[in-house]
Amino acid sequence: MSRGSRRQGRLLLGSEAEWRSCTDPFRMLDTLRGKASDRKFRLFAAACYRRLAELLPDPRQRRGIEVIEAMAEGTVAEADRRRVMVEVRRAIPPDDWEARIDGAAPSDHPHYVALMLYREFCSSSTAVHAVHASAGMADGDRERHEQSRLMRCIFGNPFRSPALDPTWLTPDVVSLAGTIYDERAFDLMPILGDALAAAGCADDDLQGHCRLPGEHARGCWVVDAILGKS
Repeated sequence: MSRGSRRQGRLLLGSEAEWRSCTDPFRMLDTLRGKASDRKFRLFAAACYRRLAELLPDPRQRRGIEVIEAMAEGTVAEADRRRVMVEVRRAIPPDDWEARIDGAAPSDHPHYVALMLYREFCSSSTAVHAVHASAGMADGDRERHEQSRLMRCIFGNPFRSPALDPTWLTPDVVSLAGTIYDERAFDLMPILGDALAAAGCADDDLQGHCRLPGEHARGCWVVDAILGKS
C-alpha cells in the first residue's frame, strides 16, 4: 500500500524510515496486516503480556500467556484453549469486568491488563488488545514505545525481506538459533551474531539485530529466518 493509505482511520506507514522510527504500535499493526503470519501476531501479543507479567500474578493468567504462544505454534487443542480462556476470565474480579481508567490518576491497573488478556482470546484481531493493555499502565507511552521495539524484533522490516545466504546456515548457527528459540536464551544473541560472522555473514541488518541491546522475544525475525519459520 502507498503512503497515505488508511485502515481503521489510521495512516499506514509507507517507508522503511517510518517503520524504523515509529512509536505507535497501532499504526505498525495496521501496516502489517496481510503482510505477516498469524503466528507472528500471536507471538507479539504473548511478548507484550510477558512484559506485564507482574500485573498478571494469577497462575491462570500466566497460563493464558503460555497458551497464546501455543496457539501461535499450533500446539494447543481447541478444547484446552477454551478451558484456559474460561480460567483467564475467572481470574478477573467481578467488579472489574468493565474496568475503566479514563480520568483516573495514572497508575498500573492490573485488572485492566487482565481484561485485555481475556479479550485477546475472544478477538478476531490478534494482538490489538495486547497493545490496548498499555492503557492500563502508569506510563503507557513508555510501554507503547517498548511494544514498537518488540514489533521490530519480531516482524523485522516489512519493506525489505531479509537476505539470508544458505551458506551462513552452518550447524553452529542453526544450533544456536534453536537453543535461543526453545529456551528463550536471548542472552546468546551476540554469540549468534559471532557465529553468523564466522560463516561469512556481513549483513548489517542481521548483525545489527543480533547485537542490539535490550529485550528480544520469541519470534525474533533473525532467529525465525535461520530456522525457516514464518
